[in-house]
Amino acid sequence: MSSSDEIQIGQIEAKLTWLMTPVGLLIDEANLTGGPVTINIDELEDSKGELEFEAIIRNKSVAVFLEKLQPGGLHTFQVNIQPDGVHVDAVKTVLVPIPATAHAILKLDSSESISVELLSAEALGAGLKNMVANQLEQLNPIVKSDMFPIPVRFETITHEEGLVRVRGKGKLSSN
Repeated sequence: MSSSDEIQIGQIEAKLTWLMTPVGLLIDEANLTGGPVTINIDELEDSKGELEFEAIIRNKSVAVFLEKLQPGGLHTFQVNIQPDGVHVDAVKTVLVPIPATAHAILKLDSSESISVELLSAEALGAGLKNMVANQLEQLNPIVKSDMFPIPVRFETITHEEGLVRVRGKGKLSSN
């Protein structure tokens, strides 16, 4: 391969916004930073370099996702992400509207996938956990590493005030 087949990049700072996952969860931001990177323009899989990866999912994106999904027949979602997880207020209608609450976390299944783990779900003291958990289980994992423009490996997930932050590494190369 001649050097004319390669593009050398000293530093990359890329920000992707509103990345929709196949199951319908919106990732508000995905940031890639680092370098140096070598892009092989004829054989992209022969490109080389490693980047820092960060994805951010905010309250509103989780609420919109849940509204589309309506797990356990819940609707009218209010989401509040805190350091201890994702807190959800919703409504379950059984003849009349009944307030419901749920508490979940996003967790690493592996460096390649992220799932929702439901910690609790109830309406008027009655447990809804099994019903909601079964529906969520059909969607898990909700984020996979191969859905990003470059291969990524997830390393950490943190729940913060108003958002979930996922960090890891992106690697250009099949080696």
